[in-house]
Amino acid sequence: MDIRIRFSKFGPVKYIGHLDLMRYFQKALRRSDLPITYTKGFSPHPVMSFAAPLGVGITSEGEYMDISLEEEIEVEKIRDILNAQMAYGIEIISVAKRSSNKKAMAELAAASYIVFFKRINGDIRIDKDLISDQIDKRISNASSLVVTKETKKSSRQVDLIPLIYQISCLNCFPVDKRDHYLPDWEHNGFLLGEEDPAVYMKVSARSSDNLRPELLMKTLLQPYADEEAYIPGIHRLDVFREDQGGLVSFGEGDLSNG
Repeated sequence: MDIRIRFSKFGPVKYIGHLDLMRYFQKALRRSDLPITYTKGFSPHPVMSFAAPLGVGITSEGEYMDISLEEEIEVEKIRDILNAQMAYGIEIISVAKRSSNKKAMAELAAASYIVFFKRINGDIRIDKDLISDQIDKRISNASSLVVTKETKKSSRQVDLIPLIYQISCLNCFPVDKRDHYLPDWEHNGFLLGEEDPAVYMKVSARSSDNLRPELLMKTLLQPYADEEAYIPGIHRLDVFREDQGGLVSFGEGDLSNG
């Protein structure tokens, strides 16, 4: 039985890197006593595949992991069993049967985010009008937005416009998401009040053309605010794969509720 698990990551767990998260799930799966499929060999471990490793410090409600079971179990029961093993900061949102045998990362095409801000320089005001104006000028009504992408080994010129599927300025960060996933926002100095704007974006997340939200926001606001003026906060909403020429959530398409 192949299943896809959607989970969230927030609170102190957002500071755990991907390798530690994998180890956490390996131990949680063993504690669950679910009939997990294990690798063969001298040191067997659960067969797992994650859709898109999340950067340290980023919260999310759209993380996905594929695993296999040796027998059929109701997906609701699997969700409850796994949630009983989760620490604060990780919640199993849903579990569904999976018909495709493609690995989650191989299917990854796009991701959606909400970006918010933490002001450092009090003289810089990042407001809704500024963000909306920049989106119109530099993305919606522009033919190209070329930047230099740096890697450990090289740098190259990249046009960001084809990598941006949707982008818009929000009046504020959704309150229900803020209070659940970012309850310490005031203590950390993030601007998440009712008058503080945020940015929604859906961008390419393919291995060959991965557009990081930090790079897009830096490019968008560079003419008005340098890197010392603000820190972007990032919350991932979901990840997507291609299906019949369009983008669908990893939680839709070839999945069933069992």
